[in-house]
Amino acid sequence: MTRRERGVYKRGEVWWIDYTDLRGKRHQERVGLSYRVAVRARRQRLADIEAGRFGLRHRGRAITLQTFVDQRWRPEVARGLRPATKRSYEANLRTHLVPAFGSWPLGVISRGDVRAFVAKLRSENPTLTPKTIKNIVGLLGALLEYAASDYELIASNPIRGMLAKARRLIPDYRPRPTRVLEAEQLRDAIDRLPVYAARMAIVAALAGLRWGELIALRLEKDIDYRRNVVRVTEQLQKRLPLPPKTPAGVREVDMTPLVRKVMESTSRASGFIFSPDGARPLGEGRWIKRQWKRAQLAAGIAKPISWRELRHQYVSSLIAAGKDVLYIASQVGHTDPGFTLRQYGHLFKTLNRTPVEWIDDLVWPSGCHASVTLRAATTRNMAAEHALSRTSESK
Repeated sequence: MTRRERGVYKRGEVWWIDYTDLRGKRHQERVGLSYRVAVRARRQRLADIEAGRFGLRHRGRAITLQTFVDQRWRPEVARGLRPATKRSYEANLRTHLVPAFGSWPLGVISRGDVRAFVAKLRSENPTLTPKTIKNIVGLLGALLEYAASDYELIASNPIRGMLAKARRLIPDYRPRPTRVLEAEQLRDAIDRLPVYAARMAIVAALAGLRWGELIALRLEKDIDYRRNVVRVTEQLQKRLPLPPKTPAGVREVDMTPLVRKVMESTSRASGFIFSPDGARPLGEGRWIKRQWKRAQLAAGIAKPISWRELRHQYVSSLIAAGKDVLYIASQVGHTDPGFTLRQYGHLFKTLNRTPVEWIDDLVWPSGCHASVTLRAATTRNMAAEHALSRTSESK
């Protein structure tokens, strides 16, 4: 038999709650026919007593998670989120959090409830990865943090710090390791790419730009040949211009000799660099990313890295070239160099250092193949490849 919560009892068919306020006055309330509703109601009363709001809102209904999301979070917080992030959050809310906690008052959600939710989630959805479950719990924690810190609807976030040691909550959770290619593997894979895709892969691997930042580059405003830098000022998501991911993402990245050659070999004087005509930017680039995966498989790489992981490849090259952590953080757009150390600290210990001026020399000691760096893809070839890419993405 499950032990009943203290202060919750039954008279006939009706459940009552019993609690004491800060003045020592005892209160007894008739709640309803449900034991679980009675437990939540008592927790809400105790939370309001602790926060000094007791008696102010009990004639009305306590705000629930669903109400908070609809009335506060969506119109006031979610408006500032990036489209992709907002879509992900909305999917997790719709599929998991609202069905589980939507009708619960904010003040009654406890750490034990979250543990029970995670256990149920894993039993009912065995295909969910531990990382996805961590993201769902993280979103719930963020909502409760907003409710506590910004809106003062609850005294504190009851699950704050719960994910600090995620393996306690999700035993098989393992942070995804940083994967990079050996210099020979990277070189062989790029050599097998079509020229247009190879040029983009070189810039991604030797400048550490995210996909959205890469396709947003314009010749007239983002490439400074005099100072030898690439300016990152915006990124594109579904062809819509947005600011970089963080304020530190607005940065200047030093052009290596090979990246500079790629920029100089562009057949236009203005417009988007990686575009068939300079006017219309690329989209999600699924065709190019598939080409990258196929090129790695053709080079004998059993577990190809994703296009996103070319950014990790860039950081690993900077570490191998003997660059210090402050420089690395500034080049990749990390606000805190400590984050760079936490994310890539293991690479500082395992990579062999070969101090060089430019990381090109680590991958192409004798120089990159001329067909990639010096032979500019003609507008006709680029348009044909871009048309194939758009056709592939639409399927």
